[in-house]
Amino acid sequence: MPATLTASHSATGNERLRGAMVAANVTIEGLAAHLGIDAKSVDRWLNTDRTPHARNAAAAAKYLGADPYHLWPKLGQRHRSTPTPQDEVVACYPMRSTVPYSLWRSTLANATTVIDLAVANLLFLADAVWDLPALLADKTAAGVRVRIITPENPAGPVTGLADVFPSLTATPGLRLATHPGLRADVLRADDDLLVTTPVDGLTPALAPVLHLRRLGPAPMVGGYLATLDHLFATATPARPVARLRAVVA
Repeated sequence: MPATLTASHSATGNERLRGAMVAANVTIEGLAAHLGIDAKSVDRWLNTDRTPHARNAAAAAKYLGADPYHLWPKLGQRHRSTPTPQDEVVACYPMRSTVPYSLWRSTLANATTVIDLAVANLLFLADAVWDLPALLADKTAAGVRVRIITPENPAGPVTGLADVFPSLTATPGLRLATHPGLRADVLRADDDLLVTTPVDGLTPALAPVLHLRRLGPAPMVGGYLATLDHLFATATPARPVARLRAVVA
């Protein structure tokens, strides 16, 4: 057991949190560093009945592989800890070039259950995630559900899925589809989303990007997830061979 988890604590200490940290082999300092907060805050969570803000609680629980409402039963009872749409916004970037370059790939690489890509701008994705086909193939082999949806009629002569990522069309386990109404670029990995929000008159590269993280009943991410499910439910399964022949011709 890490030494930093063996300090004396009062009767009101949070043994659920302590157990989750021990199971995950995470120290007070390690959890604080991951969350970007002072270690004293984590110590108070452990050794008193202090309940963190909803955003920190959700991020800590995800890092520990636990349920935030199990770790902090009072979480839903505190008005200021009840998740709101604002709490789901991890960051907002004025344009795509201001998003940390590594964030696109790391978000996908951290997925353990679900990856959804609704992408109108495949050329950008090819640049941002240089090993996307190999990464998605590995994720699919590991049991992650991977779905990709692209425009039914992509703009430009060479912007279809088979043109930009030809090996994806032969990767088993991936669900590939096209949709005529796709506009926004949405990259979803488990509870994290990177959403490029289209603005009339702006090219996609100049559109704002939201980094969202689902927090319990908060509605913003839920709306995007419902939209993704609707897109895939009404999409047309991709026919990569026919599209590739048309490009070659």
